[in-house]
Amino acid sequence: MILRTSKPGVNSETENLDFSSTYSDNLPKILAQLGISLLATSYHSQRLIIVRSQVGKLETKLKAFPRPMGLYADDNRITLGTLNQVIDFQRTDKGRRDISRGEFDSYEALPKKQQDNALGGIAEFREQWELQIQSVKESDSLFMERATLSTGMINIHDIGWGNDGLWVVNSMFSCLCKLSPNHSFVAAWTPSFISELKPDNRCHLNGMAMLDGAPRYATAFSESDTAEGWRDELGSHGVLIDVVENKIVKSGISMPHSPRCHLDKVYYCASGDGAIHVYDPEVGTARVLAELPGFTRGMTFFGDLMIVGTSTLRASDAEFNFKGNERLLEESQCGVWLLDINTGKVISRLTFSGDVKQIYDIAIVTNSTAPEVLQSSDALSSFIFEFCQE
Repeated sequence: MILRTSKPGVNSETENLDFSSTYSDNLPKILAQLGISLLATSYHSQRLIIVRSQVGKLETKLKAFPRPMGLYADDNRITLGTLNQVIDFQRTDKGRRDISRGEFDSYEALPKKQQDNALGGIAEFREQWELQIQSVKESDSLFMERATLSTGMINIHDIGWGNDGLWVVNSMFSCLCKLSPNHSFVAAWTPSFISELKPDNRCHLNGMAMLDGAPRYATAFSESDTAEGWRDELGSHGVLIDVVENKIVKSGISMPHSPRCHLDKVYYCASGDGAIHVYDPEVGTARVLAELPGFTRGMTFFGDLMIVGTSTLRASDAEFNFKGNERLLEESQCGVWLLDINTGKVISRLTFSGDVKQIYDIAIVTNSTAPEVLQSSDALSSFIFEFCQE
């Protein structure tokens, strides 16, 4: 496997920061052939990472958010959980076409009032505008920020769209919740061992697997029912919970994350072991599919392809005293790994060598090899309109 060096696309968010990486030479080919791109969140680096295939090479683009974690993506939507908000982005083909046709190429051609109101005539905003125009022209899909809900600091972890809206893992209150514009959150499910809703992160509930439009499994670090009690039980005290039956189906897991239902099996990260496990609900047994050099966390699938994230461990993490500690401390890497789910073999990888040390979640943007994301604060977003008429 040949590794190549990559540097992120140049923009105002990456100046003076080292987000360099190396990748397997087959990775851009795989993404291009499948017609997909990857997204990853790094709360430590406070970035959403866009992994795109560009003319046979790999490009990583960075978008700044406060503590980005839970992530969802499909053809038409990207949803992101941050420090105290959930942000929803929608695909706008019209906006990208307008930009590609050159309608926004001339800053001077904009009405003077729009220039003054939106950008204040400040030089750095004009520079941002021009960079964004170029970036959108190089993309094949554009996602615009459309809705934001403020939740308070509920320690959002996994998120997922279901039949009745968005589900969020609320680690602070040890519950799964739905979101409403009228409340910080609507508590919808708690593990059987949690006695009350209080903002004290009792068991470190973190992972959620959706199935048939509803939460089906969840992961937690322990069965603690006391404030921050999971911290006293770090190690192999994690659990996989059947949400529908509200019972523990697998215990003794080392710091589990990212449960996912796929092809009648349940996959989850045994993060403290740097491993991925496969649970078979029919027989109630689990096995190790693969071990990776890092704290495994973040998982998604595309057919028989599994995509998993790893994070580095620090020397101070030795106090966690979890199984596999020595191996992970010696060889842990931050990266994104593509595996064959039938064999657990690594097919391709992307590893970060600079300031990115942690990956939390991973998602796939389908039918797009080069997506672009615009936030409401971006200069260009003030001039793109997607509307309908009754």
